[in-house]
Amino acid sequence: MKRILIPTDFSENAWNTILYAMQLYGDVSCEFYILNSFDVTPVQLISTVSSQRVGHYYEAVKMKSAQTLEMVMADIINSNPDEKHVFKSISKPGTLIEAMEESINENHFDMIIIGTKGATGAKEVFLGSNTQKVIRNIDACPILVVPEDSFFDNITEIAFATDFERMYYNSEIKPIVDLAKSHNATVRMIHVYDTPKLNQIQRYNSNNLEHYFKSIPYDFHVIPDFSTIERAIQAFIEELEIDMLVMINYKHSFIERLTREAVIKKITFHTAIPFLIIPSDT
Repeated sequence: MKRILIPTDFSENAWNTILYAMQLYGDVSCEFYILNSFDVTPVQLISTVSSQRVGHYYEAVKMKSAQTLEMVMADIINSNPDEKHVFKSISKPGTLIEAMEESINENHFDMIIIGTKGATGAKEVFLGSNTQKVIRNIDACPILVVPEDSFFDNITEIAFATDFERMYYNSEIKPIVDLAKSHNATVRMIHVYDTPKLNQIQRYNSNNLEHYFKSIPYDFHVIPDFSTIERAIQAFIEELEIDMLVMINYKHSFIERLTREAVIKKITFHTAIPFLIIPSDT
């Protein structure tokens, strides 16, 4: 049985993420853990006068988290979930990252699914700040980012963007293969090049990938860089009507560049499709 962790802040975007996860894993035995973190901020503490009031405030925030989670669980039941799906709620104090790390220490998860939207009025921002923090700090399992207004449809085309510059491990590729098998999807490996020919290392690594993908439909696509990697990937997604984008997050990777604060506002990379980020095994 797969274990899926879904953080929620009780927003409409978070609810949409829960529905997406349920449909993505339709007819698959799963335990879904719905996590809400509650944190008493310094500003809130300053507004209290005594330690007694701090205690009352903390208990009120804790109770609100638990009660709202109960409402979410009731909404899930009312949505007629799959018989193979089990749902559990987790309410934890602390920041989102702290609550997620503690939950991961308590349970092994096969996937984290988190909703995201850019900062209000900032169209140049690809990921919301919480999602950026999760990607930078959590590497225990794959993270599926579900953009705002992204609703589940059949997963038939999965794009795996790679530069073939490193070795790949079974633990990194298995999540892609599992998703492709469960949805009868084709994996399209895309390499954005500045020179048209693969070097010896890239050819070796691409052959290695073929071995991993031999049990599912797959294809290679080598495309020019369109002046930036981001634009090339975006064009590919639109042209082939890709349903999910996958990348492996390793040191100096495109993902690392996407989530660096100093760089992210300069990148015009936007996708309306879910984005699966797999931690490297090195």
